[in-house]
Amino acid sequence: MKILLLLTTTFPYDNGEEFISAELEQAFGFDQILICPCSLKRGSRRTKPIPQGAVCVPVPREPLGRRAYLRLLLCPCVWHELFRLFRTGRLSPGRAHELLFFLKNAVEIDRGLEKAVSVSPSDSVVLYSYWLYDAAAGGALFAESLRKRGVRVRQISRAHGFDIHSERSKYGYLPMRNFLFQHIDRIFPCSDDGAGVLKREAGQFAGKIRRFYLGTKDCGTGKPGREPFHLMSCSNMVPVKRLNRIVEALRRADFPVLWTHIGSGPLEGEIRGLAEQLPPNVRAEFLGRRENPEILAYYKNTTVSVFVNVSSSEGLPVSIMEACSFGIPVVATDVGGTHEIVFDGENGFLIPADFSSQTLLDALNQLRSMDQAGYAALCANARKVWEEKFNAAENYREFYSQFSGSGI
Repeated sequence: MKILLLLTTTFPYDNGEEFISAELEQAFGFDQILICPCSLKRGSRRTKPIPQGAVCVPVPREPLGRRAYLRLLLCPCVWHELFRLFRTGRLSPGRAHELLFFLKNAVEIDRGLEKAVSVSPSDSVVLYSYWLYDAAAGGALFAESLRKRGVRVRQISRAHGFDIHSERSKYGYLPMRNFLFQHIDRIFPCSDDGAGVLKREAGQFAGKIRRFYLGTKDCGTGKPGREPFHLMSCSNMVPVKRLNRIVEALRRADFPVLWTHIGSGPLEGEIRGLAEQLPPNVRAEFLGRRENPEILAYYKNTTVSVFVNVSSSEGLPVSIMEACSFGIPVVATDVGGTHEIVFDGENGFLIPADFSSQTLLDALNQLRSMDQAGYAALCANARKVWEEKFNAAENYREFYSQFSGSGI
């Protein structure tokens, strides 16, 4: 039997990882698909559908005891990593703690997989981690155990944003990268920008890395327009998304504008409070968290003038893919792989990562004041970029063809 073992964080439970649904609709080449959420919390609930024939197998996590946790210090991979940090002048108590905590999670995931997943020696397994992080490390430990039992295993991993860019982590450090590069057969970052970062880091293992774009469903074009001028944003309300910078720019607006934000998070109260100080010509509405089908339906049925993303760091935002698929122009910061989907002056405008409020407002004014033919061209190009690069049906079909056969 050929088995796809997909390691997620919580999918199909709770919030987040919504874009996995679109991918799984295109999965093929396997007799069985096992979806294994590795980091569920008590009280987690199923929130997303999975394809017919796929099975969800939650990974039971039992916390390591204090003695077992301390024994991690005896692992060769820990000593190799600590020595590497010391040799490069990057060893610190915080990074040592991150290393042990990371390995603790990986070991817990490995032990949970041993309990939850039944595989026979005659099976062939593609072990697929959606993130290049602790589940990928736990998967590598589990893969080694399966190989000792005679199971043919190939391991792959995607990589997105936080699991590529170490500067986004607490101590500027992503643990056990050499271990992951060595043990995983293929790594698929979601942007050229991310692929470049990983190849420089991977050294002799750079040949394992190949960019594969994510994609979104084709729901047809929407109803982009500028009457009224409707600015849209969609993200978690967290610091990296810098929603306060949108508020700062709109404070300067001297034209009527509606700003709609979809999403919630720890900064929601703060952003709502800031929005209450906007001038009378600017109206802000916060729709809260929405399931992905609701978001797509909103874009399909609502006149939206522009989608805005002002993050300080990104991989390649699925939210921008979704907006482009409906023909909505984009104004976004030139961070991560965003320039791989937003082409300045063609389907929207790129602004610097350290933009001023006036810079963002100028971009909005440029889009608002251009003639109808120019605006229509932006909309058409937004859809064209999506069709050529981010169509889920085409991207995921090609992706699965890479490893659904006899090799990877």
